[in-house]
Formats: sequence, structure tokens, C-alpha cells
Amino acid sequence: MSQNRGFYIALTIFLIPILVITLSTAWYYLGFGPKTKVNYGDLLEPTLYLGELDLELDYQYLDIDSMERKWMLITFIKDKCDEACLETIYIARQVNVLLAREQGRFKRYIASPENELSLLKSSLSSNYENLNFITINNLSLLEEKFEGSQINLFEAPNLFVADPLGNVILHYSGNIDGKKLLADLKKLLKASKIG
Repeated sequence: MSQNRGFYIALTIFLIPILVITLSTAWYYLGFGPKTKVNYGDLLEPTLYLGELDLELDYQYLDIDSMERKWMLITFIKDKCDEACLETIYIARQVNVLLAREQGRFKRYIASPENELSLLKSSLSSNYENLNFITINNLSLLEEKFEGSQINLFEAPNLFVADPLGNVILHYSGNIDGKKLLADLKKLLKASKIG
């Protein structure tokens, strides 16, 4: 009798961890896992590589390997920059300044087709110091690539974060909360030794 009891206790001790792992895995895959995310921005899946988007910087093909290894804040503008667009550019500048001693690890960019870029340069350069301008050579290619990551590129004011290797990894759109954006950027810089 006591031998059977010992067997059942040993069997129970052996089966409990297997049962817990099986149930927790099933719970997660049935959609009952944690819903919270640690970042404010949306992760791009899959990430996009800037070198494949047919872009130009300073009248030359945008070559990530020849650029400074910096983090990038990029706003894509198809037409005129309206009030919401200007607000996004303003927030990007303010957040960059608030990074204090880390602000040199980021560069801010506006990307737009060539026909709009000269107007944007003349209207934004005087108010937004250290703003860089990227020419979009192939608008349909760009939109197609972003649609592959489930993003309608020009639907709302947008802001993207690219890592120093040229991978676009985070996306913000609509009314962007500067404090939450700043928190995301601080986490990125803390976790990364590059840039």
C-alpha cells in the first residue's frame, strides 16, 4: 500500500511541470497571453532597409555604408506639409533636443519626392536647424515596400526610427506623444552601443 502511494506521489511530482508547461503554452497560443508592449511605437515586421528604397541624400544614392553611423528620425512627405505634418517635425526636433548629451546619436530627416523637396527645404530649413533632406526617386516602390509591413505610408503624419545600420524598425503615426516617443528613444539608446 505505501509502495503504491510513493509511486503516485512521484508520478504527480513528475507530471505537474509538464502539465503547467502544456497549459501555459496552449493559453498563450490561444490568444490569452500578455497584450502589453514595452514600446510606444509600432515595430515594423518585417523591417525595411533604407538602401533598398531608391532614395538619394545630397544628390547621391543613399548608401548606408558611407553615412555616419547614427540613429535616424525620418518623416515621409508626399505633398505639402500641413499643420499635422509640421507638428510631427516639431515634436521630432524637441525630442531630439531633450535627449540632452545623447542627442548627437540621432539625425533628423525629411524624405519627399524631388518636386516637393525644394519647397520643403525653403520652408523648413530656417525654422528647423540640422534637418536633413532625402529625395524619394521611386514613390510607388516606396509605398509598396511599406505596404508589405502593413503601413499606409502617407495616410497620416508619420515618423520612423531607423537604426544606424539603415533598418527602419519603429513607426509612429497620427498625434504623436512626445514624452512616450522620448521614452522609446532613450530605451533604444540604452540598449544599443552603435550609433
